[in-house]
Amino acid sequence: MNAMQLQDAIGEIRDCYILAAHSEQNKAHTNSKKWIAVFIAAAIMALIFAACAPILFNSLSGDDLSLNATYQGNGIVEIAVVNKSDKILHFQESVKLKRWSTDQEVLAKGKVRFSGTKIPAHGSGIMTIDLSNAYDVTELEVPLSSDSYYFVLTNNNFLFGQDWICSVDFFEKQDEEPVYSNPISSSEASSALAQKVEPDLQRFFDTPIDPQTRRELYSEYYEACAELVQNSGKNVIHPVSPAPCLLCDDPPEGTIFDSNLPENVQYQLIGLQKSSVDDFFFPVGAAREDTAIVFSVVVPQSQVDCYRVQGDAIRIGYVMVYDAQQCQAADAYTLIHGQLVPINDLAQHIVYEDSQYIAYNVTDYFFTDIDAHIAAFQSQRSDLFFNDDVYSRIKNAYWYVQRVQMYLYNQ
Repeated sequence: MNAMQLQDAIGEIRDCYILAAHSEQNKAHTNSKKWIAVFIAAAIMALIFAACAPILFNSLSGDDLSLNATYQGNGIVEIAVVNKSDKILHFQESVKLKRWSTDQEVLAKGKVRFSGTKIPAHGSGIMTIDLSNAYDVTELEVPLSSDSYYFVLTNNNFLFGQDWICSVDFFEKQDEEPVYSNPISSSEASSALAQKVEPDLQRFFDTPIDPQTRRELYSEYYEACAELVQNSGKNVIHPVSPAPCLLCDDPPEGTIFDSNLPENVQYQLIGLQKSSVDDFFFPVGAAREDTAIVFSVVVPQSQVDCYRVQGDAIRIGYVMVYDAQQCQAADAYTLIHGQLVPINDLAQHIVYEDSQYIAYNVTDYFFTDIDAHIAAFQSQRSDLFFNDDVYSRIKNAYWYVQRVQMYLYNQ
C-alpha cells in the first residue's frame, strides 16, 4: 500500500468513525427528549392527582352525616339522612343486615329494593329500604333479647367507598300521646281576642282546659252559649253540620315551607281536618255539632324529624261553612270562638261560594298574631321540637293558608 492508498484508507476510517459517533449522539439526544416528555407528563399527572385526591379519597367524618332509621312496617325502613358535608352522597343499592351481639350478617334470600339513595351536599332526604322480598319480615319483627340489628350502608361516591352503620329496630313507631305540660287558657293564648269575647262567656276563656276533664266543661259552655243566643234576640245561625268536604289544591311548583325538605314533599306538611275545638281545646262554635275545617302544619318531635314529615301539628287556619241562603239575611249573626259576629263582617273572607254553601276564613277569630300563637302553643307542648327552621316552616305555611282558595269535593 503506497502513501496515497494509506491516506485514503485512514480517511475512510475517520469518516466512518465520525458518522457512527454522530449517529450515537443523535440517538442519545432523541432518548433524552423522550425522558423529558415522560417526566413532564408524570409531573402534570401528579399535580392533577394531588388536586383530585381530596375528592377521591377524603371520607366524611362522623359529624358530617347522620342516619336515623324508622321502621314503617311490612319490611319497609325509612332512613332520614342529613348530609352536612360539601360532597354528594350516593349510597350503593346493597345493604348488610347484622346483629350487634355476634356481628354476623343475616343473609338475604332475595332482592332488597332502594329509593332515595342520592343525597345532595348540605342537604337531607329519606332513603327507603324495602326488605320484604329479601327477609322473613315476621321473623325480623320478633323482639330480640339483649340484642338488636344494624345496617351497613356504603357510600360509593368515593373511589374506594365508605361504610356507615345505622341501628334499626323492627317494630313500628307508636304514636305518642301529646304531652301538655302547661295547659293555658284561651285568654292567655290571645289576650287581644279575649277582650272581644262575650261577657257571659268570659269565665270559660279565662280557665285553662285540662284535656282529661274538658268534656264536663264543654257541656256547661254550650249551655251558656244557648242562653246567650236566646237572650240576645239576634238571628244567630250555625255552621252547616255535618260540614261538606272542602279541599284545596297542592301548593304551586316552587312553593317551599321548609328548605330542609325536598320540594316534592312540601305539601305533606299541611294537614286538613274537621274539628270542634282549637289548639287549646276550646270549642270553635256555639253547639257541640259546630265544626271548622282546620288547616295545620307538622311540628317535629325531635331534631331528626326536621328532615322528614313526622311529628304532631299546630293549627294555623280555620274555615267555617254556612248555608248560603241563611247568610243572605241582613240580620244574620254567628257565634265563633265566644264572639257574636255579624255575617256581613265575614264577606271579605270568603274562600268558597256556590248556591248552597259559603265558606269563610275565620282564623282572625282564633288568633291574629302568628308569633304569639306559636309561643302559646309551644309553652304547653314540651314534647315537640322547635328551632328557627320550625318557626319559619309554621309561618310560611300560615301565610300560604291565609291566601288559599278552596273547592267542594264531590264524591
